[in-house]
Amino acid sequence: MTTTATRSTTRRTLAALGVATLLGAGVAAPAASAHPGPGHHHGSPWTPYRTEEVVVPAARSTCGFDTRITPLRDEEEYRTTSTWPDGTPRTQLFRGALIERYTNLSTGASVVRDLSATAVFAYRPDGSPESLTSLHGAFGTTMPPGSRPDTGLYVLGGRGTRVVFETDGTRTFTLGRHGTAEDVCEAID
Repeated sequence: MTTTATRSTTRRTLAALGVATLLGAGVAAPAASAHPGPGHHHGSPWTPYRTEEVVVPAARSTCGFDTRITPLRDEEEYRTTSTWPDGTPRTQLFRGALIERYTNLSTGASVVRDLSATAVFAYRPDGSPESLTSLHGAFGTTMPPGSRPDTGLYVLGGRGTRVVFETDGTRTFTLGRHGTAEDVCEAID
């Protein structure tokens, strides 16, 4: 998944990398705008979500090279499960298939990763992403300089694995009981 925009439209913050990708690249944290009303807690209808191709600059991922992330299969969808009093999403559930190719733009080396998952995005009252937690499956995230436990371009997996989007732009990830972490930078270096 991927994210940034305005409060009432899809937000793409090349964070969850996205998250970038949400379920996939985790590059981003998309707060989609399907808000059914203030305080709604029953959930909105399932809405298709498509991850866009993105280039993650070397400085953002700390890979030492720019990386292109290309969705090869994308069948994601989301629904808002709770809102803030102003009607903007507080939590959203994402699910679906996402297969992505990560390509080192300096050498052409690439790998394909399955980021199919079910995950929960939580948002702060201002609409910025707060956290992404896997219920099952994997997601991608960019861990920019200053992030913990390390920097890089990660594919994280396992129930309970979580990324917290700090307000200073850094991120922190923790692995669930059987969680996994792969720095894709190493795989395509």
